Amino acid sequence: MIRSLYVRITATFLIIVLISIGVAFLFTNQMFKRDARGQLPNQLEQAIERIEQLYAVSEPASMKEFLEEMSNLQGLSIIAVSSANRLVSVGERSDAMVERLTYQQLASIFSGSTVRMEMFNREAGSPPLPPAIGRLVQFGGERWALFVQPDRFPQNSNFIWTAVTLLVTLLVVGGVLILVAARYLVRPLKMMTNAARRMSEGDFSVRLPARRGDELGELAEGMNKMALSLSQLEMMRQDFVSNVSHEIQSPLTSIGGFAEALRSGEVTEAERDRYISIIKQESMRLSRLSENLLNLASLDSQQHPFHPQPYRLDRQLRDVVLACEPQWIAKRQTVELLMEETVITADRDQLNQVWMNLLANSMKFTPEDGKIFFSLTGQDGFAVVRISDTGIGISEEDRERVFERFYKGDVSRDRSQGGSGLGLSIAQTIAHIHGGSIMLDPGADQLAGASFIIRLPFTPPA
Repeated sequence: MIRSLYVRITATFLIIVLISIGVAFLFTNQMFKRDARGQLPNQLEQAIERIEQLYAVSEPASMKEFLEEMSNLQGLSIIAVSSANRLVSVGERSDAMVERLTYQQLASIFSGSTVRMEMFNREAGSPPLPPAIGRLVQFGGERWALFVQPDRFPQNSNFIWTAVTLLVTLLVVGGVLILVAARYLVRPLKMMTNAARRMSEGDFSVRLPARRGDELGELAEGMNKMALSLSQLEMMRQDFVSNVSHEIQSPLTSIGGFAEALRSGEVTEAERDRYISIIKQESMRLSRLSENLLNLASLDSQQHPFHPQPYRLDRQLRDVVLACEPQWIAKRQTVELLMEETVITADRDQLNQVWMNLLANSMKFTPEDGKIFFSLTGQDGFAVVRISDTGIGISEEDRERVFERFYKGDVSRDRSQGGSGLGLSIAQTIAHIHGGSIMLDPGADQLAGASFIIRLPFTPPA
């Protein structure tokens, strides 16, 4: 099976050239034979007329010597039979002509007809012999049946006509075959062009057949993957816009409603304080959402400030846990740390945001008297951090989407907790910037709390 487009094009070109040459040769050969055979009788009759005219002018004394001279001059084999049954034969094929001569042929000639005598080569595999032509002539005062046969087919055909015929045939046959081959080769390119145009217009449902095994098949498969990716990106964009609109609209509605309530003169002082507290809380929620969106946009732009420096990762994790101590103590939660002394080169501020987001999620979804576990080990050039808890866990249908922006497994619960669904997306982006990864622990039971594994290289890639 031909796998390469280069091989296909080369093979197609060679096949077209060979077919064109073969067809042109056969066609030109037939034309040449037709012209040669069609002109030969006329040429032989003209030769007979010249012989008759020369005899009348020269009036030779010997018929045999005269015919021998004509045979040598014109390359002909000649036999002449007089009305008195006198036979004169000259030339290398005259004996064969005498053997083929019949009484009926002589009678036809003396009656005024022109006779064609077919000649055959007795040697197997030899080329065919030219025919002989006989007609009535007048030598002096006597009538003769004169037969002439060329010693070989005439080679003085029009060379220019033959060459032109060959070239025109080559061009016509080659042009037709190239048009057919070009249509076959260009058809998938037209399909890809049409598919690209449809994708540029926003139609990402287009799919191309990718059954070919060459570069065009690989390109079609790549375009199918691109269309699928663009379709997924478009869905994510629509979900993103919808989620952002919803996340912004919800606190704005609360702020507007409670602000309108504050204008009422019947609001008590206690209610006023509560309304102001809610407005402030929703304003802070909007501020956090805006800050997270700006942070994500900065991280995605690949222009976010990145300042890696060596530092103790175990100390950073311990500091994060201590900074959040009031929150996990308020819920009577226990935080356990099992960490090795680990030095890593990374952006301290960015990773600090990762640990804060993960710890905040664990504290948020772990009930009172629950436990949160931190572990840090070195493995194959990576610092491996595992953060797990005894919270409500992550269901099977949510595990593949937890890192999507604004995705929430339980929307009502997350909103009550004040989350925006961006924390894990930010953590994943920062991990990728450092050349690492973040994932759910595949060996953890989804009903026994959440467990995340973060792998970070000791030294980030350049």
